[in-house]
Amino acid sequence: MAVDFRGHPMFPRGFNSPTRFEADVYDCEVWGEIPTDIEGTFYRTQCDFAYRPPQNEWMTGFNGDGHISAFHFNNGSVDYIGKYVKTERLLAERKARKRLFGVYRNHFTDDPSVADLDRSAANTHMYWHGGKLLVLKEDSPAWHVDPWTLETYGAWDFYGRYKATSMSAHPKIDPVTGEMIAYGYQAKGDLTDDVAVYTVARDGHITKEVWFKAPYVGIMHDIAITQNYIVVPLICRTTSLERLQSGEPMWEWNENVPTMVAVLPRDGEAKDVRWFRGPPRNTLHFLNATDRGDRITMELPCSDGERTPSEIKRWSFNMNSKNEYFEEETVNTANGVLARMDDRYLSLDYQYAYVGNRDTSLPYDNDKGAGMGGRVTNQYLRVDVKTGKTTGAYFVGPTHSLQESCFVPRKGGTAEGDGYLMGVANNYESMTSDLVIVDAQRMEEGAIATVKLPFRLRSGTHTNWFNRAELPAPPAV
Repeated sequence: MAVDFRGHPMFPRGFNSPTRFEADVYDCEVWGEIPTDIEGTFYRTQCDFAYRPPQNEWMTGFNGDGHISAFHFNNGSVDYIGKYVKTERLLAERKARKRLFGVYRNHFTDDPSVADLDRSAANTHMYWHGGKLLVLKEDSPAWHVDPWTLETYGAWDFYGRYKATSMSAHPKIDPVTGEMIAYGYQAKGDLTDDVAVYTVARDGHITKEVWFKAPYVGIMHDIAITQNYIVVPLICRTTSLERLQSGEPMWEWNENVPTMVAVLPRDGEAKDVRWFRGPPRNTLHFLNATDRGDRITMELPCSDGERTPSEIKRWSFNMNSKNEYFEEETVNTANGVLARMDDRYLSLDYQYAYVGNRDTSLPYDNDKGAGMGGRVTNQYLRVDVKTGKTTGAYFVGPTHSLQESCFVPRKGGTAEGDGYLMGVANNYESMTSDLVIVDAQRMEEGAIATVKLPFRLRSGTHTNWFNRAELPAPPAV
Protein backbone atom coordinates (compact mmCIF):
# COMPACT_ATOMS: atom_id res chain seq x y z
CA MET A 1 0.00 0.00 0.00
CA ALA A 2 1.31 3.45 -0.88
CA VAL A 3 2.10 5.88 1.94
CA ASP A 4 -0.81 8.19 2.83
CA PHE A 5 -0.90 10.37 5.96
CA ARG A 6 -4.27 12.01 5.29
CA GLY A 7 -6.84 11.77 8.06
CA HIS A 8 -4.36 11.11 10.86
CA PRO A 9 -5.13 13.32 13.90
CA MET A 10 -1.43 13.99 14.50
CA PHE A 11 -0.99 15.62 11.09
CA PRO A 12 -4.04 17.83 10.56
CA ARG A 13 -2.22 20.22 8.25
CA GLY A 14 0.88 22.18 7.52
CA PHE A 15 4.14 22.60 9.28
CA ASN A 16 4.34 19.47 11.40
CA SER A 17 3.31 16.96 8.80
CA PRO A 18 6.09 14.47 8.01
CA THR A 19 9.00 15.78 5.95
CA ARG A 20 10.50 12.38 4.98
CA PHE A 21 13.67 13.56 3.23
CA GLU A 22 17.39 13.91 3.77
CA ALA A 23 19.28 17.02 2.70
CA ASP A 24 22.75 18.47 2.23
CA VAL A 25 23.08 22.25 1.82
CA TYR A 26 26.62 23.53 1.34
CA ASP A 27 27.23 27.18 2.33
CA CYS A 28 23.74 28.03 3.56
CA GLU A 29 22.06 31.35 2.89
CA VAL A 30 22.59 33.67 5.87
CA TRP A 31 20.81 36.92 6.67
CA GLY A 32 23.05 39.04 8.84
CA GLU A 33 26.57 38.07 9.83
CA ILE A 34 27.67 34.97 11.72
CA PRO A 35 30.35 35.90 14.26
CA THR A 36 33.64 34.22 13.45
CA ASP A 37 33.98 33.19 17.11
CA ILE A 38 31.27 30.58 16.52
CA GLU A 39 33.12 27.42 15.51
CA GLY A 40 31.50 24.04 15.96
CA THR A 41 28.29 22.15 15.25
CA PHE A 42 24.71 22.74 16.31
CA TYR A 43 22.85 19.41 16.40
CA ARG A 44 19.12 18.89 16.70
CA THR A 45 16.83 15.87 16.54
CA GLN A 46 13.28 15.56 15.35
CA CYS A 47 10.72 12.77 15.35
CA ASP A 48 9.88 12.29 11.70
CA PHE A 49 7.59 9.62 10.30
CA ALA A 50 8.67 7.47 7.39
CA TYR A 51 5.37 5.54 7.55
CA ARG A 52 1.92 6.26 8.91
CA PRO A 53 1.64 5.48 12.64
CA PRO A 54 -1.43 3.86 14.23
CA GLN A 55 -4.46 6.13 14.57
CA ASN A 56 -4.25 6.24 18.37
CA GLU A 57 -0.58 7.32 18.43
CA TRP A 58 0.23 10.05 20.96
CA MET A 59 -0.50 13.54 19.69
CA THR A 60 2.95 14.57 20.88
CA GLY A 61 4.55 12.54 18.13
CA PHE A 62 7.39 11.08 20.21
CA ASN A 63 7.29 7.82 18.25
CA GLY A 64 8.55 9.18 14.94
CA ASP A 65 11.74 8.01 13.29
CA GLY A 66 14.91 9.74 14.43
CA HIS A 67 16.14 12.47 12.07
CA ILE A 68 19.25 14.52 12.90
CA SER A 69 20.15 17.98 11.62
CA ALA A 70 23.72 19.26 11.86
CA PHE A 71 24.71 22.88 11.21
CA HIS A 72 28.52 22.96 10.83
CA PHE A 73 29.91 26.47 11.54
CA ASN A 74 33.34 27.71 10.50
CA ASN A 75 34.74 31.17 9.78
CA GLY A 76 31.37 32.86 9.39
CA SER A 77 29.84 30.21 7.12
CA VAL A 78 27.56 27.26 7.82
CA ASP A 79 26.84 23.96 6.06
CA TYR A 80 23.72 21.90 6.75
CA ILE A 81 23.20 18.17 6.64
CA GLY A 82 20.09 16.21 7.69
CA LYS A 83 19.72 12.43 7.82
CA TYR A 84 17.60 9.70 9.31
CA VAL A 85 19.26 7.44 11.86
CA LYS A 86 19.26 4.07 10.09
CA THR A 87 17.91 2.05 13.00
CA GLU A 88 16.82 -1.58 12.78
CA ARG A 89 13.27 -0.31 13.02
CA LEU A 90 13.53 2.11 10.09
CA LEU A 91 15.34 -0.36 7.84
CA ALA A 92 12.78 -3.10 8.55
CA GLU A 93 9.90 -0.77 7.68
CA ARG A 94 11.62 0.44 4.53
CA LYS A 95 12.06 -3.16 3.44
CA ALA A 96 8.39 -3.92 4.13
CA ARG A 97 7.27 -0.51 2.77
CA LYS A 98 4.88 -0.11 5.68
CA ARG A 99 4.68 0.64 9.39
CA LEU A 100 5.58 -2.41 11.48
CA PHE A 101 6.05 -0.84 14.91
CA GLY A 102 2.95 0.17 16.82
CA VAL A 103 2.22 2.93 19.30
CA TYR A 104 4.67 4.58 21.66
CA ARG A 105 6.60 2.04 23.79
CA ASN A 106 4.06 -0.76 23.40
CA HIS A 107 5.46 -3.92 21.85
CA PHE A 108 2.03 -5.58 22.02
CA THR A 109 1.01 -3.37 19.09
CA ASP A 110 3.97 -4.32 16.87
CA ASP A 111 3.83 -6.61 13.87
CA PRO A 112 5.03 -10.11 14.93
CA SER A 113 7.75 -9.97 12.27
CA VAL A 114 9.75 -7.42 14.28
CA ALA A 115 9.51 -9.06 17.70
CA ASP A 116 13.27 -9.59 17.92
CA LEU A 117 14.38 -6.19 16.59
CA ASP A 118 15.54 -3.13 18.53
CA ARG A 119 12.49 -0.83 18.85
CA SER A 120 14.61 2.32 19.16
CA ALA A 121 13.63 5.26 17.01
CA ALA A 122 16.80 7.16 18.09
CA ASN A 123 14.88 10.41 17.99
CA THR A 124 15.34 12.41 21.20
CA HIS A 125 18.83 13.76 21.94
CA MET A 126 22.47 13.51 21.01
CA TYR A 127 25.73 13.80 22.97
CA TRP A 128 29.39 13.83 22.01
CA HIS A 129 31.35 11.77 24.53
CA GLY A 130 34.30 9.41 24.46
CA GLY A 131 34.98 10.20 20.82
CA LYS A 132 31.50 9.23 19.65
CA LEU A 133 28.31 11.05 18.72
CA LEU A 134 25.52 9.13 20.48
CA VAL A 135 21.85 9.45 19.54
CA LEU A 136 19.48 8.55 22.33
CA LYS A 137 15.91 7.55 23.09
CA GLU A 138 15.06 6.44 26.60
CA ASP A 139 13.52 3.04 25.84
CA SER A 140 16.56 1.49 24.16
CA PRO A 141 20.37 1.50 23.84
CA ALA A 142 22.37 4.38 22.37
CA TRP A 143 23.03 4.64 18.63
CA HIS A 144 26.35 5.76 17.20
CA VAL A 145 26.54 8.10 14.18
CA ASP A 146 29.31 10.00 12.40
CA PRO A 147 29.55 13.59 13.72
CA TRP A 148 30.17 15.08 10.27
CA THR A 149 28.27 12.95 7.75
CA LEU A 150 25.60 11.62 10.18
CA GLU A 151 26.01 8.14 8.73
CA THR A 152 24.81 5.46 11.12
CA TYR A 153 27.33 3.00 12.58
CA GLY A 154 24.93 1.03 14.80
CA ALA A 155 23.88 0.47 18.41
CA TRP A 156 26.50 1.24 21.06
CA ASP A 157 27.03 -0.57 24.39
CA PHE A 158 30.14 1.22 25.74
CA TYR A 159 32.59 -1.57 24.93
CA GLY A 160 30.21 -4.23 26.22
CA ARG A 161 29.89 -2.72 29.72
CA TYR A 162 26.43 -1.10 29.48
CA LYS A 163 24.08 -3.86 30.64
CA ALA A 164 20.75 -2.02 31.04
CA THR A 165 18.23 -2.52 28.25
CA SER A 166 17.65 1.24 28.02
CA MET A 167 19.62 4.48 28.15
CA SER A 168 17.85 7.76 28.76
CA ALA A 169 18.18 10.65 26.33
CA HIS A 170 19.34 12.96 29.16
CA PRO A 171 22.71 11.89 30.55
CA LYS A 172 24.76 14.66 32.13
CA ILE A 173 28.40 15.55 31.49
CA ASP A 174 30.32 16.94 34.46
CA PRO A 175 32.31 19.99 33.30
CA VAL A 176 34.85 19.46 36.11
CA THR A 177 35.70 15.76 35.68
CA GLY A 178 34.53 15.24 32.10
CA GLU A 179 32.54 12.21 33.23
CA MET A 180 29.17 11.33 31.77
CA ILE A 181 26.48 10.24 34.22
CA ALA A 182 24.15 8.00 32.20
CA TYR A 183 21.21 5.94 33.31
CA GLY A 184 18.36 3.71 32.22
CA TYR A 185 14.99 3.02 33.80
CA GLN A 186 12.78 -0.01 33.19
CA ALA A 187 16.35 -1.14 32.86
CA LYS A 188 15.59 -4.89 32.70
CA GLY A 189 12.77 -4.53 30.18
CA ASP A 190 9.29 -3.03 29.91
CA LEU A 191 7.40 -2.62 33.20
CA THR A 192 10.39 -3.48 35.38
CA ASP A 193 11.11 -1.18 38.34
CA ASP A 194 14.86 -1.36 37.89
CA VAL A 195 17.08 1.73 37.54
CA ALA A 196 20.71 1.55 36.46
CA VAL A 197 23.14 4.47 36.82
CA TYR A 198 26.53 4.52 35.08
CA THR A 199 29.59 6.73 35.37
CA VAL A 200 31.41 6.95 32.04
CA ALA A 201 34.93 8.39 31.95
CA ARG A 202 36.13 10.93 29.39
CA ASP A 203 37.43 8.12 27.21
CA GLY A 204 34.00 6.47 26.97
CA HIS A 205 34.71 3.56 29.33
CA ILE A 206 32.32 2.79 32.19
CA THR A 207 33.94 3.11 35.62
CA LYS A 208 30.94 2.63 37.94
CA GLU A 209 27.52 0.92 37.83
CA VAL A 210 24.73 1.13 40.43
CA TRP A 211 21.35 -0.64 40.30
CA PHE A 212 18.35 0.20 42.50
CA LYS A 213 14.55 -0.14 42.53
CA ALA A 214 11.93 2.55 41.87
CA PRO A 215 8.83 2.72 44.13
CA TYR A 216 6.51 2.52 41.12
CA VAL A 217 6.83 2.23 37.33
CA GLY A 218 6.70 5.79 36.09
CA ILE A 219 8.57 8.03 33.71
CA MET A 220 12.15 9.02 34.61
CA HIS A 221 12.95 11.12 31.56
CA ASP A 222 15.73 13.35 32.90
CA ILE A 223 18.19 13.66 35.79
CA ALA A 224 20.32 16.34 37.41
CA ILE A 225 23.77 16.11 38.97
CA THR A 226 25.75 18.06 41.54
CA GLN A 227 29.39 17.56 42.40
CA ASN A 228 28.31 15.15 45.14
CA TYR A 229 24.95 13.66 44.09
CA ILE A 230 22.85 12.29 41.25
CA VAL A 231 19.19 13.39 41.39
CA VAL A 232 16.70 11.07 39.65
CA PRO A 233 13.05 12.25 39.68
CA LEU A 234 10.20 9.79 39.15
CA ILE A 235 7.30 11.69 37.57
CA CYS A 236 3.58 10.99 37.82
CA ARG A 237 3.03 9.34 34.46
CA THR A 238 2.43 5.66 34.99
CA THR A 239 1.57 2.55 33.05
CA SER A 240 0.54 -1.07 33.53
CA LEU A 241 0.42 -4.39 31.77
CA GLU A 242 -3.33 -3.96 31.32
CA ARG A 243 -2.84 -0.58 29.63
CA LEU A 244 -0.30 -1.99 27.19
CA GLN A 245 -2.37 -5.07 26.43
CA SER A 246 -5.30 -2.79 25.59
CA GLY A 247 -3.21 -1.23 22.82
CA GLU A 248 -2.58 2.20 24.37
CA PRO A 249 0.72 4.14 24.37
CA MET A 250 2.75 3.53 27.50
CA TRP A 251 2.11 6.59 29.69
CA GLU A 252 -0.87 8.32 31.22
CA TRP A 253 -1.02 11.20 33.72
CA ASN A 254 -1.66 9.87 37.23
CA GLU A 255 -2.35 12.43 39.96
CA ASN A 256 -2.90 9.65 42.52
CA VAL A 257 0.79 8.96 43.02
CA PRO A 258 3.39 11.32 44.48
CA THR A 259 6.39 12.73 42.72
CA MET A 260 9.36 10.72 44.01
CA VAL A 261 13.01 11.79 43.76
CA ALA A 262 15.97 9.47 44.28
CA VAL A 263 19.18 11.11 45.54
CA LEU A 264 22.26 8.91 45.04
CA PRO A 265 25.72 9.96 46.25
CA ARG A 266 28.08 9.91 43.30
CA ASP A 267 30.48 7.77 45.35
CA GLY A 268 27.65 5.68 46.82
CA GLU A 269 25.89 2.39 46.18
CA ALA A 270 22.24 1.29 46.04
CA LYS A 271 21.97 1.17 49.84
CA ASP A 272 22.78 4.90 49.94
CA VAL A 273 19.85 6.00 47.75
CA ARG A 274 17.48 8.32 49.60
CA TRP A 275 13.94 8.91 48.31
CA PHE A 276 12.16 12.24 48.74
CA ARG A 277 8.50 12.77 47.91
CA GLY A 278 6.28 15.66 46.88
CA PRO A 279 2.92 16.45 45.29
CA PRO A 280 2.05 15.28 41.76
CA ARG A 281 3.99 17.39 39.28
CA ASN A 282 4.05 17.38 35.51
CA THR A 283 7.59 17.85 34.26
CA LEU A 284 10.12 16.10 32.06
CA HIS A 285 13.20 18.33 31.83
CA PHE A 286 15.46 19.90 34.43
CA LEU A 287 17.82 22.84 34.43
CA ASN A 288 20.52 22.29 37.04
CA ALA A 289 21.20 21.13 40.57
CA THR A 290 23.72 22.52 43.04
CA ASP A 291 25.22 21.50 46.39
CA ARG A 292 24.50 24.16 49.03
CA GLY A 293 25.88 22.91 52.31
CA ASP A 294 23.52 20.24 53.63
CA ARG A 295 20.98 21.03 50.88
CA ILE A 296 20.61 20.30 47.22
CA THR A 297 18.66 22.79 45.13
CA MET A 298 17.32 21.98 41.66
CA GLU A 299 15.59 24.31 39.20
CA LEU A 300 13.16 23.01 36.60
CA PRO A 301 10.11 23.92 34.51
CA CYS A 302 7.06 22.14 35.92
CA SER A 303 3.31 22.44 36.46
CA ASP A 304 0.84 21.02 38.95
CA GLY A 305 -1.31 19.21 36.40
CA GLU A 306 -1.47 17.70 32.94
CA ARG A 307 -2.69 20.85 31.18
CA THR A 308 -1.70 23.71 33.48
CA PRO A 309 1.07 26.11 32.39
CA SER A 310 4.62 25.46 33.50
CA GLU A 311 6.65 27.76 35.72
CA ILE A 312 10.28 27.56 36.73
CA LYS A 313 10.33 25.98 40.18
CA ARG A 314 13.02 25.21 42.71
CA TRP A 315 13.03 21.93 44.58
CA SER A 316 15.16 21.71 47.74
CA PHE A 317 16.36 18.53 49.43
CA ASN A 318 17.63 18.70 52.99
CA MET A 319 20.19 15.93 53.24
CA ASN A 320 20.68 16.56 56.98
CA SER A 321 17.02 16.10 57.89
CA LYS A 322 14.85 13.04 58.29
CA ASN A 323 11.98 14.85 56.55
CA GLU A 324 11.03 12.73 53.53
CA TYR A 325 9.42 15.63 51.63
CA PHE A 326 11.22 18.06 49.32
CA GLU A 327 10.42 21.77 49.41
CA GLU A 328 9.15 23.74 46.43
CA GLU A 329 9.08 27.40 45.48
CA THR A 330 8.40 29.38 42.28
CA VAL A 331 11.42 31.07 40.71
CA ASN A 332 9.82 32.63 37.60
CA THR A 333 6.56 32.32 35.68
CA ALA A 334 8.13 31.69 32.24
CA ASN A 335 5.82 29.08 30.73
CA GLY A 336 8.09 27.08 28.44
CA VAL A 337 8.79 23.44 29.22
CA LEU A 338 12.26 23.36 27.63
CA ALA A 339 14.86 25.35 29.56
CA ARG A 340 18.60 25.39 28.95
CA MET A 341 21.71 26.85 30.56
CA ASP A 342 25.39 27.44 29.95
CA ASP A 343 26.44 23.79 30.27
CA ARG A 344 29.93 24.80 31.41
CA TYR A 345 28.23 25.46 34.77
CA LEU A 346 26.30 22.19 34.99
CA SER A 347 26.35 20.86 38.59
CA LEU A 348 27.90 24.14 39.80
CA ASP A 349 26.64 27.42 41.20
CA TYR A 350 25.04 29.27 38.27
CA GLN A 351 22.85 32.27 37.52
CA TYR A 352 21.11 32.12 34.14
CA ALA A 353 18.48 29.94 32.53
CA TYR A 354 17.24 30.31 28.94
CA VAL A 355 13.66 29.28 28.38
CA GLY A 356 11.05 29.50 25.64
CA ASN A 357 7.94 31.48 26.50
CA ARG A 358 4.57 32.37 25.00
CA ASP A 359 3.64 36.03 25.54
CA THR A 360 0.12 36.57 24.23
CA SER A 361 0.52 40.36 24.46
CA LEU A 362 3.02 40.34 21.61
CA PRO A 363 1.72 40.70 18.03
CA TYR A 364 0.86 37.64 15.97
CA ASP A 365 -0.14 37.66 12.30
CA ASN A 366 -2.71 34.88 12.11
CA ASP A 367 -3.23 35.24 8.35
CA LYS A 368 0.45 34.81 7.53
CA GLY A 369 1.01 32.50 10.48
CA ALA A 370 -0.69 29.48 8.92
CA GLY A 371 -3.73 29.73 11.17
CA MET A 372 -1.82 28.91 14.37
CA GLY A 373 -3.96 31.39 16.30
CA GLY A 374 -1.03 32.65 18.36
CA ARG A 375 -0.42 29.23 19.94
CA VAL A 376 3.31 29.65 19.54
CA THR A 377 6.50 30.02 21.52
CA ASN A 378 7.39 33.56 20.51
CA GLN A 379 10.20 34.39 22.95
CA TYR A 380 13.44 33.22 24.42
CA LEU A 381 13.85 34.59 27.95
CA ARG A 382 16.94 34.86 30.12
CA VAL A 383 15.97 34.22 33.74
CA ASP A 384 18.20 35.01 36.69
CA VAL A 385 17.60 31.98 38.91
CA LYS A 386 19.15 33.75 41.90
CA THR A 387 16.72 36.71 41.87
CA GLY A 388 13.85 35.19 39.88
CA LYS A 389 13.85 38.17 37.51
CA THR A 390 13.65 38.05 33.72
CA THR A 391 16.78 39.86 32.55
CA GLY A 392 16.57 39.45 28.79
CA ALA A 393 14.01 38.67 26.08
CA TYR A 394 14.17 37.89 22.35
CA PHE A 395 10.96 38.17 20.32
CA VAL A 396 11.04 36.12 17.12
CA GLY A 397 8.31 38.08 15.31
CA PRO A 398 4.63 37.77 14.38
CA THR A 399 4.85 34.81 11.96
CA HIS A 400 7.28 32.45 13.72
CA SER A 401 7.44 29.95 16.56
CA LEU A 402 10.62 28.96 18.38
CA GLN A 403 11.89 25.47 19.10
CA GLU A 404 14.35 24.57 21.88
CA SER A 405 17.49 26.68 22.02
CA CYS A 406 20.90 25.82 23.36
CA PHE A 407 23.72 27.99 24.64
CA VAL A 408 26.85 28.41 22.50
CA PRO A 409 29.91 29.78 24.37
CA ARG A 410 31.81 32.58 22.73
CA LYS A 411 35.19 31.28 21.58
CA GLY A 412 37.73 32.15 24.25
CA GLY A 413 35.08 33.35 26.71
CA THR A 414 34.77 31.83 30.18
CA ALA A 415 32.19 33.96 32.01
CA GLU A 416 28.74 32.42 32.41
CA GLY A 417 26.39 33.60 29.69
CA ASP A 418 29.14 34.99 27.45
CA GLY A 419 27.97 33.59 24.15
CA TYR A 420 24.94 33.01 21.98
CA LEU A 421 21.60 31.27 21.86
CA MET A 422 20.79 29.15 18.82
CA GLY A 423 17.44 27.66 17.98
CA VAL A 424 15.31 26.68 15.00
CA ALA A 425 12.26 28.81 14.28
CA ASN A 426 9.21 27.66 12.36
CA ASN A 427 8.55 30.29 9.69
CA TYR A 428 4.82 29.87 9.08
CA GLU A 429 4.72 32.62 6.45
CA SER A 430 7.16 30.88 4.10
CA MET A 431 6.64 27.35 5.49
CA THR A 432 10.41 27.00 5.87
CA SER A 433 12.79 26.83 8.83
CA ASP A 434 15.24 29.42 10.12
CA LEU A 435 18.12 28.92 12.54
CA VAL A 436 18.31 32.10 14.63
CA ILE A 437 21.47 33.24 16.41
CA VAL A 438 20.99 35.65 19.33
CA ASP A 439 23.62 37.32 21.50
CA ALA A 440 22.78 35.94 24.95
CA GLN A 441 23.83 39.20 26.61
CA ARG A 442 21.84 41.49 24.27
CA MET A 443 18.76 39.48 23.48
CA GLU A 444 16.47 42.49 22.93
CA GLU A 445 18.53 43.49 19.88
CA GLY A 446 17.13 40.51 17.98
CA ALA A 447 18.88 37.86 15.90
CA ILE A 448 22.35 38.88 14.78
CA ALA A 449 22.20 36.22 12.06
CA THR A 450 19.58 33.90 10.60
CA VAL A 451 20.42 30.76 8.64
CA LYS A 452 17.72 30.35 6.00
CA LEU A 453 16.83 26.80 5.00
CA PRO A 454 14.91 26.27 1.75
CA PHE A 455 12.60 23.72 3.43
CA ARG A 456 10.88 23.09 6.73
CA LEU A 457 11.99 20.95 9.65
CA ARG A 458 9.29 19.50 11.89
CA SER A 459 9.25 20.70 15.48
CA GLY A 460 12.28 19.15 17.11
CA THR A 461 12.96 17.37 20.34
CA HIS A 462 16.38 18.54 21.64
CA THR A 463 19.51 20.44 20.62
CA ASN A 464 23.18 20.45 21.55
CA TRP A 465 26.32 22.34 20.62
CA PHE A 466 29.87 21.02 20.46
CA ASN A 467 32.91 23.17 19.73
CA ARG A 468 35.04 22.33 16.72
CA ALA A 469 38.00 21.64 19.03
CA GLU A 470 35.98 18.84 20.70
CA LEU A 471 35.17 17.07 17.43
CA PRO A 472 37.50 15.14 15.11
CA ALA A 473 38.85 16.91 12.05
CA PRO A 474 36.22 17.32 9.33
CA PRO A 475 36.50 15.33 6.11
CA ALA A 476 38.04 17.11 3.13
CA VAL A 477 35.56 18.92 0.89
